[in-house]
Amino acid sequence: MRHAAAGRSTGRRRWGRFAALFVPAVIAVVSIGAGVATGAVPVALAMQGRQTLAFTAEQFEAEATGVLPSFVQNADGSRQPVVVLQLSKVRIQGACISTAVTTPLGTYVLHAATPSGSAPIEVGNAQIAIESLDGVGAAGQEILLGHGATAPDGTPVDTSTGGVPIRAGNIALDISATARWATVDQLTLSGLTLQVGQDQKRCL
Repeated sequence: MRHAAAGRSTGRRRWGRFAALFVPAVIAVVSIGAGVATGAVPVALAMQGRQTLAFTAEQFEAEATGVLPSFVQNADGSRQPVVVLQLSKVRIQGACISTAVTTPLGTYVLHAATPSGSAPIEVGNAQIAIESLDGVGAAGQEILLGHGATAPDGTPVDTSTGGVPIRAGNIALDISATARWATVDQLTLSGLTLQVGQDQKRCL
């Protein structure tokens, strides 16, 4: 009986983790679909546990405007320190993001992408609260930090508005992290596809 109870408890935890990832994603996609015409869609996601994400993009541009220490209050009243990463003027072309979740019925992959040549994803401001960063793998054909533009003679030009410009071409990231919450404001996109299944491929 103890083994059966333990199995049911483990199953509930795995389903809870799947729901914690899948339900916010579905809510976000529904919200986006309802508000894309306005050009300003606020999205707030609550996340728990460690997430492993694969992300690729043909072009990625943003301005890092801050990395701030903060706190999140847990259910038991304790305070968990986090680091809040702030980005503005985000522009992503040809994006793909995926994550794999283990459930009692096997491993499922959540896969979202925008096709090459479609309108870019644009975000006015984004914030994500990171509790821990367990591992990052990165590769890119071109990655530039603090290099917003180039003059005709090749001299770098600072086009930032108080942050650090980030530009990357054909970038690929494999991230394992524990995030507590994220907010996205002024989001516009088109052509997004969202698929979930055991036969879905990861972006990397």
